[in-house]
Amino acid sequence: MEEYIVTEESRKLWAVELDLLAKFKEICSKYGLKYYAIGGTLLGAARHQGFIPWDDDIDILIPWEDYKKFMEVSSVECQYPYFFQCHLTEKNSEISNARLRRSDTTGCTKWEYLNMADPEYNKGVFIDIFPIFNVPEDEETRIKMKESIMEAWKAFRGFTALEGEANGLLHVNPEYKKYIDIYRKYSEKYTIQEIKNLYFERCAAIKEPTGIIGAVSFRTFDAKNMWKASWFEETVELPFENTTITCPKYYDEVLTVQYGDWRTPVYNGAYHEMFVVDTEVPFSIKLKKEDEKK
Repeated sequence: MEEYIVTEESRKLWAVELDLLAKFKEICSKYGLKYYAIGGTLLGAARHQGFIPWDDDIDILIPWEDYKKFMEVSSVECQYPYFFQCHLTEKNSEISNARLRRSDTTGCTKWEYLNMADPEYNKGVFIDIFPIFNVPEDEETRIKMKESIMEAWKAFRGFTALEGEANGLLHVNPEYKKYIDIYRKYSEKYTIQEIKNLYFERCAAIKEPTGIIGAVSFRTFDAKNMWKASWFEETVELPFENTTITCPKYYDEVLTVQYGDWRTPVYNGAYHEMFVVDTEVPFSIKLKKEDEKK
């Protein structure tokens, strides 16, 4: 394939993300928390010794118990300009994963830009942090667990649809409207925060270690996001730009599950996370100016 030209804007974005990675690693080291590069970041580390040239984010896996510890210490460890955005720290946060963000920058997805009308919602440049959970090896148990997780997910999406209508948002996924009645049923017993908590409790229902682990809260039992637990028992440090990043020792197997032939670069337009980016202007200022242009 032809050489892909990395722009100066991309390099500025990468620099902020590497700073976020350094902050994340610092906290993990301080509290003895495990983490692993995953997705495009693991692929970039293994194949490019850094970012995939057309990628624009960093993806991290962290065991659920360590994820909870990170949430617990984030208010102390993530002082301005850093902000740990998760279902406990951000009112409108998504429930699939967390983000470590830089509040003195702008870097948000298209979905966030169109749907997060709250001006206080943090839209700084971020790295993605996904909790990983034990996955039941018995298929019948897995099916029942998935149904339980998805019911809580649908309740949350029903809430999202109602909030979107109330705020006059035009881009809320119309599919979510099907779940409004499920949310209303749940809301008789639970607050929206309790529904989010319930979602994660159901993802973490299997307490004892199993032979399989997965990013269950991101894509429930998606085959590309489940791996043998033994592949993560040992780690290696791989070069990543100007630093190193912790990766599962058996990253070949992990990447093969996700990508198949991962050694052959394929530029397919890539799924770019960042929709509005400014590494020098805080989101609170940048997005206000963007709104004024409309």
